[in-house]
Amino acid sequence: MSTMEKIRAIRDDQCAVDVLLKEVIAHKCNSCGKCVFGYEGATQIIMILKDFTEKKARSGDLDLIRDAVYMMKTQSLCEDGEELAAAVEECMETFKQDFEEHAAKKACRAGVCKKFVTYHILAEMCTGCGDCMDACEDDAILGKKKFVHVIDQDECVQCGKCMEACDEDAIVTAGAVKPRCPKKPIPCKKR
Repeated sequence: MSTMEKIRAIRDDQCAVDVLLKEVIAHKCNSCGKCVFGYEGATQIIMILKDFTEKKARSGDLDLIRDAVYMMKTQSLCEDGEELAAAVEECMETFKQDFEEHAAKKACRAGVCKKFVTYHILAEMCTGCGDCMDACEDDAILGKKKFVHVIDQDECVQCGKCMEACDEDAIVTAGAVKPRCPKKPIPCKKR
């Protein structure tokens, strides 16, 4: 399946930015090196798309990709560079809203980009055992015994160790829609 066909087959449960990044990385232009515009264009697009998936994108990054695409389409020495540029351009136009949400709203609608996923402790499920606090190496979980624990989103590195440690299934991940959780530790409800 060609890059263009894979772009056209993106489903709602997939992130267009993530799929495009993987396609550009896997494309032969990225490893060819015969022409500067194909190789450097692919390299620059990869760097910018990584920023999008890692919550570092800025509003002007879309224009940078468009500039790289234009140079690849007009200056590449082979059809591979032109094909990759056309696929990137089509993806950006078809899934424009996904790119804008990544850059402006810092959100991944599909919940695929790991940096956009947050961890939360559900108050009605937490028993205050402290297993999640012990598992967190970054001290991102606040609380004490018999209190509902709270994850400090500024400190959390999204490693998932807290989720693995919780036997109560009280820790969940969320994308754009976040669950209602207490802002500070509160006493657990007796079960």
